[in-house]
Amino acid sequence: EELIKKLEEAKKSLISEVVTGKVKVVKTDDGYELVKRKRDEMKDSGVEWLGEIPKDWNITKLKYIGEAITGLTYSPNDIVGENEGTLVLRSSNVQNGRIVLNDNVYVNMDIPKKLITREGDIIICSRNGSRALIGKNACIRRKDAGKSFGAFMTIFRSRYYEYLNFVFNSHIFKAQSGSFLTSTINQLTIGNLNSFIIALPNEKEQDIIVKYLCNKTLKYNSIIDKLKGQIEKLKEAKQSLISEAVTGKIEILD
Repeated sequence: EELIKKLEEAKKSLISEVVTGKVKVVKTDDGYELVKRKRDEMKDSGVEWLGEIPKDWNITKLKYIGEAITGLTYSPNDIVGENEGTLVLRSSNVQNGRIVLNDNVYVNMDIPKKLITREGDIIICSRNGSRALIGKNACIRRKDAGKSFGAFMTIFRSRYYEYLNFVFNSHIFKAQSGSFLTSTINQLTIGNLNSFIIALPNEKEQDIIVKYLCNKTLKYNSIIDKLKGQIEKLKEAKQSLISEAVTGKIEILD
């Protein structure tokens, strides 16, 4: 479990370095590699916590490159069975940057077209009893399009979704999410989200960054998933041993 935490942190740190322009992704004959940028390639971002960024990158707020949309409000009377309505994505359906379709809720009601998920939407947990869960997110892929999302969730819709998917899973997004939370309110509002500042490269460089990070994060996720599987098997084996011992199914010799 400690190793998983270290791997998650290493993955997030790599993403953060790349999406802030501190390192450059260069295409090679064998794929892609990271190169440290030279001082003369950088400029002052004008944002204290961000520092220097590449000269050809722009600083922008999210509100200028997409739209934030608050989720669907429904009542207990609107909830129906699986085959009787539309699935509503909630916080429990977003796990480790992916959509997980268990613990599902379905509703039968008129849902505005705007509140139906599209491929490329980034769904974000914007309200939760746990502060640690505020800001967790996942990108909607084709198989998860056509669903809705609850009032405690927010969708960010942008043409730059592939790049933003990594920005939203970096330290800079987590830090800005935390700066808007108070001791009494665990909520990331539309206004808060729209005010988030990011460094934005041109679309050609975004494409290179996305390809590199997709490959790297896939490797991290593969190792993490294997470790989680091993942990689950060890826990099951331990529980099985305890059960057999306390029910007398095995004899314990002194």
